[in-house]
Amino acid sequence: MAYHSDLENLDEDGYTQLYFNSQGITRKTVVLEKGTRAASPPWRLIAVTLGILCLIILVIAVVLGTMVYEAIWRSNSENNSLKNDNSLPRHKENHSHPTQSSLEESVAPTKALKTTGVPEVPSSSCPPNWIIHEKSCYLFRTSLESWKSSKIQCSQLNSNLLKIDSPKELEFIIKQVSSQPNNSFWIGLSRTQPERPWLWEDGSTFSSNLFQIRSTATQENPSSNCVWIHLSIIYDQLCNVSSYSICEKQLLK
Repeated sequence: MAYHSDLENLDEDGYTQLYFNSQGITRKTVVLEKGTRAASPPWRLIAVTLGILCLIILVIAVVLGTMVYEAIWRSNSENNSLKNDNSLPRHKENHSHPTQSSLEESVAPTKALKTTGVPEVPSSSCPPNWIIHEKSCYLFRTSLESWKSSKIQCSQLNSNLLKIDSPKELEFIIKQVSSQPNNSFWIGLSRTQPERPWLWEDGSTFSSNLFQIRSTATQENPSSNCVWIHLSIIYDQLCNVSSYSICEKQLLK
């Protein structure tokens, strides 16, 4: 009985001891688990903080990059504007003060009329596209303009509309215009009114001994006060009609 009692006590003690140990293990485990759970929030906070800092740094880098790009773009734009502004006055200056050669290129035809028969020998005293004959240079302009406008264009080239002084010069002119059978050419002969005499540009009076002016005046259009040449015939014509023209300048002595 005593042995049984002791065994029971032992069992009770052993059970009790085992029970307490189990509780101790359980309690330790709970404590460890609670400790692990308690250590978790600071790491999460650090990770979130680092993520926010990285995002802020990225945003700052993007903003700074954008600002640098805009500054470079503005600098390039200002440099291009300065270059354009610097080139503009030179362009205006060239336009407002054309040279003699540029004026002749804009007014003169792209091709001068070629002489018929024996070609005329070009002279260094005549500008490009001009033809030399005797003591004069001639430009056969192939742009369509009125008599007055043609006169102005010749004047800008330091010349006048053609003045025919001799039969030999008339023969030369007829040879040139014969290569353009479909066109007429203004010459420097006009009058202020139908009843007034024909005058050359220099104010000298026309002589009918040199050639005759064929009249095209009608009752409806009596005021044909300018003269052009077509092939070998010289006509009067309305001054506002568009036609080719012939400029003449004296050779430099």
